Amino acid sequence: MTQENILDTFRETFRLNELTISQSEHWVLSVRPEQLTLGSMVLSSSKGKTELSQLTAEEGAALVQMLSKAETLAKDKFGAVRINAICLMMKDPVVHFHILPRYDKDIEFGGVVWHDKDYPKPPSIRPVQTEKNIVERLLSKLRD
Repeated sequence: MTQENILDTFRETFRLNELTISQSEHWVLSVRPEQLTLGSMVLSSSKGKTELSQLTAEEGAALVQMLSKAETLAKDKFGAVRINAICLMMKDPVVHFHILPRYDKDIEFGGVVWHDKDYPKPPSIRPVQTEKNIVERLLSKLRD
């Protein structure tokens, strides 16, 4: 599979065409389709790089800026106490980080009470079902 095909598959899996919050030359910040914690996001290589060692110094600096943006959004929009950025790349080989806002109390959003059941321990990565309308509302809130 070519790098272009890998990137196309990744973009489909994470629905980047519809869920992108912000994009720079090197990175795409998007709403995570499965909300493990309220405001979960994905930060991915816009060029489809598949290894951290492929990143340039410029891409590394831009990564820090986008992680900072994700942290600020999670704190300002939802009251997160911190974020966890997890780079797994086991199933989806494009360099990407799952941005998981962490909460020390329950948060209400979209008619749902969100509880970070793992806090303050590391998050347990598991499949979760998230209603499409919740994902759309999150996208709208994170974009303004």
